[in-house]
Amino acid sequence: MVAKTTQKRYSEGFTLPEVMLGVVCLALFSAACFSSILFSRCASMKAKEEAIATDFLIHFAETIKALPFAQVVPGYPINPLLDGQDGAPNIRIPLDSSWIALDTTDFQTFHPDLLWVQHRNPKLQVTLTTQIVGGTAHDTHLNLKMAWDAPVNRGDRLQVQLDLMRSRDL
Repeated sequence: MVAKTTQKRYSEGFTLPEVMLGVVCLALFSAACFSSILFSRCASMKAKEEAIATDFLIHFAETIKALPFAQVVPGYPINPLLDGQDGAPNIRIPLDSSWIALDTTDFQTFHPDLLWVQHRNPKLQVTLTTQIVGGTAHDTHLNLKMAWDAPVNRGDRLQVQLDLMRSRDL
């Protein structure tokens, strides 16, 4: 008489649905990680560009503050060394409050950090308002704005503003 032996079959491994579920979970996790890295890089770029813009506006304003009060007028160079003579950069107080491009060699020589935003269409707007008291200029209000395109073309144009009040020299 022959005895029948029964063997139990054990499955070692994963089934196809389990593998597919694991791949989908891994893909979702990877996508979440990559999107958070992209968001972090964009936020970091925005913060760096805002710092550069603020530094540029402060540099521009401090240079104007060093001028005698009578020379803070539209069309005048912001510094006697920046008058465009003998190859020097030509940086002047704008004649009106229209936007001027900052991606020029003159502005990048004046403030080299502008190279970081040169491909983002950076522009500067200077509004100069003079208050007259008793027939003479008493103080001048400068409003400086810098605007540039957002990194990775995400969002509106970024903008930084700086106000400066300059009183008549005594």
